[in-house]
Formats: sequence, structure tokens, C-alpha cells
Amino acid sequence: MPPSRCAHKMSRRKKTERIEALVTFMETADRQAMGARLKEIWAIPQSTITELRLLLTMGADPSCLYEDEYGRKTLEDRLELGRVCEECAPKWQAFIDHALNVHEEMWEKKPVLLGKRRGLVALCLDGGGMRGLVSIVCLLFASRRLFGNETLPNCFDWLIGTSTGSVLALNLAKGKTASECFYDYWKMKNKIFDENGSTMSRLLGDQVRIQTQSMNKVLKESFPTQTFQQCSRRLTVPALDIAYAPAKLHIFRNYSFTLPFGAALPDEDINFRDAARASSAAPTYFEPHAMGDHRFVDGSFVANYPLNILFKEYDQFAKHGNPIDLSGVLSIGTGEPAVVQRKYKCGTSIKSRAKNITHVTTLILEQVVGQDLTAVEMASDRCAAHGIPFFRISPVGINVRIDQTDDGKLMDMVWTTLLYLVNNLELIDSLGNFMNSIHSEPDSDSRRRSNTVL
Repeated sequence: MPPSRCAHKMSRRKKTERIEALVTFMETADRQAMGARLKEIWAIPQSTITELRLLLTMGADPSCLYEDEYGRKTLEDRLELGRVCEECAPKWQAFIDHALNVHEEMWEKKPVLLGKRRGLVALCLDGGGMRGLVSIVCLLFASRRLFGNETLPNCFDWLIGTSTGSVLALNLAKGKTASECFYDYWKMKNKIFDENGSTMSRLLGDQVRIQTQSMNKVLKESFPTQTFQQCSRRLTVPALDIAYAPAKLHIFRNYSFTLPFGAALPDEDINFRDAARASSAAPTYFEPHAMGDHRFVDGSFVANYPLNILFKEYDQFAKHGNPIDLSGVLSIGTGEPAVVQRKYKCGTSIKSRAKNITHVTTLILEQVVGQDLTAVEMASDRCAAHGIPFFRISPVGINVRIDQTDDGKLMDMVWTTLLYLVNNLELIDSLGNFMNSIHSEPDSDSRRRSNTVL
């Protein structure tokens, strides 16, 4: 008799095996093949909603589910036989309600055609651990909607990334597509983070040392030989040097404030993996990264939203008599949590004091992983004052741990991201209008254009 229990109740090992097999298939499959696989998986009792969401995210056409109402009828049969539980039923229903719209809005807009470029366009990528998947999906969606392919990251002359954003920025600088970055991140989580880890095991056990070794191995595999001075685009990666007190901001860069870009620099060349490791060394997750007399920790402590670093560098060019023409800025976040009222009570008992310490710890962590939008507001104001178009894309409703390894929870996060993008298409389309304008008006002054804040 066919199984009557919901697939989400399978062991984690079996679910992981299914996801790994699917990801291996998708890495080489085209959209047509992924669409056929989606229809096949829809009716398999052992399939999970995570598999379907993965396929849709990476380009599968869900139209087959709507022919003769195949998707709805099959779902009704699964519900009737108890193969989808009450907990999962809303997710399956939401998929059939929204999948076609998500696909159409991602793919079926007339592509933007670009001509000759002018001015520098900067891409700023926030920190946030595994929430970096949110940034990648935003890039994927925007690129497919605007160009019908994955060329959007190639439109940026200046890449600035903090923590997980530095890993993404350097992978894009290396020439990887957004899809390749997605697959890398998806597989990277289980290579680096302990799925059974906890705060106490990180603080009192050996987990930090083990995760550090794993991180070093992953970065060495990702960036075996790439260096900053070999890169044809401007790169900026911040970290915090704690070798001395007080700690000091350190910026890895491949340009000089006084020399033409591309000129040989007197400073020692930096490996991609060292910069990424330094900027991603989140305390309690990884050990500090040692380089000579320096000891680096996560750049999120000083710039989880690296917009302030962008404008610090921008001002340095002007200070040294070598101003640059910044035509526009795109800032992509790793998601913001939904706004809720915080429960915070003071007290004098030991229990109350312990709760207060927990609240303060949470507040500090929020600052580190980027839940303070002050930097974005200041950047928006700065761009408005100087007539520089500014765009910010960061889905709301994302509340996932930076070391999350659960496939289902990560795909819940990705699904939230897709729905946010579909509901905020004006963000993407305004970016497309801007990209078109800086290619079609080669003689106009970029500083005279009106500012766009999203």
C-alpha cells in the first residue's frame, strides 16, 4: 500500500539525500529538464515542498502543473490519502497559488538592452551567514527579469562585500554566475556548520576550532589562486583588526587613491581566500584570522551594511585629488526581520538579571548581523544630496540563524524572498530603468540625474 505519511516526517538523512541528488541534477540541467522534473516530483509521495521550491528558484517552468489543473487535482489526492499533513498543506497550496506568477514575473518581462557604459556602478553586499542565499536569489531574480539571463552582476565595476557578502562578491569577481553561487552556498553550509551545534558548544566546546578548519578548507577550494591585483574590477572588503586595543578597521582593496586603476600597487597582493576569511571570522563561530601581525574578525562589527565603507573610499579618492564618477549604487541585503514589539522587562532578581543579559546579548547580535538600518538611511541621504541613484533590495520577514543548515528552513527563507520580490517588482524595474539610462545617455552628467531611493 502506498505510504500515507507526509514526506516531511522522513528522517533528516533521507531528506538530505533527496535534496543533494536534486541539486546535483539541477547543476547541469536546463530549464526544460527542470520543468519536467518538477512535474514528476509533484506527484511522488516521498517528495517535499523544499524540492519544488528549489526547482522553481533555479528556473523550472511550473506551467505543467496548471495544464488541466493537474497540480491542484494531484494535491487534492495527496491530501485525501494523508500524504501531505496539516502542517505542510498550506505550503503546498501556496506553491500552486503563486508558482506560475513567480516564474512569469521572473522571466517574461522584455529584456533591457544595454549599450555603451559610462560611470562607475557599485554593488554592496551585506553580511548574514547563510542568509547570503537571500542576496543571491535577489540577484538571480533581478537579472532574469531585467535581462532574461544572469548578466546583472557583470554590470558592476565596484564590488563591496562584508562577511558572507565578501564571499559572494569575490565569487562574482572570479566570474561565477549567480546560479553557481547559489549551489556553492547550498553545499557549503554542511561543509562548514555543525547541524547539531549550539551556543554552549561553541563557547565551551571544540566547535569553533572545527568550523574554522572547515571554513579554511572551503575557501581554499573556492579561491585556490585568485588575488586582488589580478581582478579587473574594484574590490573592497572590510575586516576588524583586533591585534591591538582599540580594534581598528582594515580594508582590503585592489586600487590606489592616487594611481590609475590597474596600475601596479606597492602593497603585498592579497589572496581572495584571506580577505574572505578575515571578513567572515564571526566570533563564537570562527577563530580570528591571523595575517602577519594582524588578527582579523568579522567585518560585520564595523560594516555589516558596507555602504559606509563605500562612501569612506569614495571620499578618499576626492581627498587625494582623484575624484571618481559614481553613477549609481545597488545595495543588496540578506533580509530584515518583520517588525515586532520587543518584550523587555527590568528586575532585580537573579532570574530577571539573567533575562536582561540575554536581551542585551540579542541586541548586540542584531547590530552585528545587520538589523540596524541606520547605515542604509545615511547612504540614502548621502546619495540624495549628491544626485546619485541609490537602490536597496532586502526582503522583509527573514529571521533565520546565520549558521542555519536545515534545508526546509532555508527554503522557507528563499520562498519568502521570492514572494517579496514579486510583490515589489517596482524595485527591480526601477533598477532596470537606471541601468538603461546610464548606457543610453553617454554625454550627460550622472550627478544631474534624479535620485531614486527604494
